[in-house]
Amino acid sequence: MIWSAEIFFLVNLIIVIASILQMSTGVSSGVIIVPFLAMISYTLIPIPIIFASLALTILMAYKWHQDIDLKSLLPISISMLVGIFIGAYLMLKINTNYIGIIFGVFILFSILISIKIKTFNLSITMRYIGGLTAGFMGTMAAVGGQILALLFQNHSLKSIKSTLAFLYTIFSLLMLFVFYLFENISYEEIISGVYMMPGFIVGYLIAPYFSRYLNPKYSKPIVLTMSTIGAFIVIISSIFKL
Repeated sequence: MIWSAEIFFLVNLIIVIASILQMSTGVSSGVIIVPFLAMISYTLIPIPIIFASLALTILMAYKWHQDIDLKSLLPISISMLVGIFIGAYLMLKINTNYIGIIFGVFILFSILISIKIKTFNLSITMRYIGGLTAGFMGTMAAVGGQILALLFQNHSLKSIKSTLAFLYTIFSLLMLFVFYLFENISYEEIISGVYMMPGFIVGYLIAPYFSRYLNPKYSKPIVLTMSTIGAFIVIISSIFKL
């Protein structure tokens, strides 16, 4: 993909807005970002997003490192690693003509989870299942965050932020390494990730000032509706290109 000033501004604006909406609604930013970036170029997903988000997750994990839930990390970490390998392997086997459809389906699945699942018992079984699903979906379409958010939804706000940021950081690095092992990562994708980092950093810094004015009761349905429409647009446009 060729980066112009217009594309740079548009992509980072999408990321900044998604960051604000995530803080306001609790909806994972991946659900918001992925459908709109897919409309610009499939090459922005998932590796550039995974790499770019490291700029944010490292800062958050360091800031709240005292509140990380270490007890839940081992089972989730093991199962996430398995999910990452499965996702990376399947990415090699999938026809690129179907990538848009796959992205759209995973987005819709994440939205369905956000709507239907209100409570979540963090049992040992659900830690393994949740970690596996998050690793798989995160590798395939960069939308595993919604699963992890559900796993830790009963924790304190600081614990949620710190634990998720720590998991994102570790497994973003692992995802990139696994993609490298499968020779499914390029220099151009890393450069795209660097270009996207400002959006995550700026969004993190300014989100608290905007989110206080957004009522989740009204903004969350709007965000999920927008993401659903975006996912269907991606799926339909991909079908017509087959």
